[in-house]
Amino acid sequence: MTFAELAIKELILLGVVLASLTGLFLFSKAIKNAGIIDVFWAASFGLISIAFAIISQGLPERKILLLIAVLPWSFRLAYHLFRRIAREHPHEDSRYAALRSEWGERADIMMYLVFLFQGALITILSPPFIVAASDAYSPLRLVEIVGAAICLAGTIGESIADEQLRRFKLLPENRGKVCSQGLWNYSRHPNYFFEFVVWVGIFIMASGSPLGLYTAYCPLLMLFFLTKMTGIKITEEQSLKSRGDEYRQYQQTTSAFFPWFKKPPRR
Repeated sequence: MTFAELAIKELILLGVVLASLTGLFLFSKAIKNAGIIDVFWAASFGLISIAFAIISQGLPERKILLLIAVLPWSFRLAYHLFRRIAREHPHEDSRYAALRSEWGERADIMMYLVFLFQGALITILSPPFIVAASDAYSPLRLVEIVGAAICLAGTIGESIADEQLRRFKLLPENRGKVCSQGLWNYSRHPNYFFEFVVWVGIFIMASGSPLGLYTAYCPLLMLFFLTKMTGIKITEEQSLKSRGDEYRQYQQTTSAFFPWFKKPPRR
């Protein structure tokens, strides 16, 4: 695959994604819940992998390996987010509700731009899936199998972290408290950490294919968003508001992202 061929596929994908998100935005207005974009975001990478596995002329074994690695992560996360949105509906996710309140009369147009930005970002992050599915080289490379294994390990870790947090929140006595059990004892955001691990695995899996090494920006971009933009930053701001001093102590003793041992609390 050449850069020109990849660019053409990316432009076509961008058009499809933005058209889909325009329809999804209208649906989100009808149900008054912009959180549905999160479900689309998670599912999109699985759908992109399926689409390019069907239309590309890559090695069948490589396509199967790609789907084995990507689909459990993508669709599990989409289902997890859908369950959360359905459970809280008709209340909108607090992040989007806060933005809507801040934007006031401009809320609709600004929210639509958020949807379009998500679509552009999905397209920017899609090359690893495209180059892997389009690679006809035979046989499978060891690095691809290693990447797929890392991707699956990240999926398992993220699933465990989400399930531990879900079970913690189910208990009435934990209402308003900080979850510091299981993986959450070693990282304040183990779910985000394992999401990053998945993206590292996806890059490693694609790295052996033509243009694969150029997709190294994908896990780095995800790391930036998870730690500096929509992930840790916003989540911790909300946790400090709702849990106060208990969460501040949690911040002092527990690693923010990479799992590590506890630090003694400050006096």
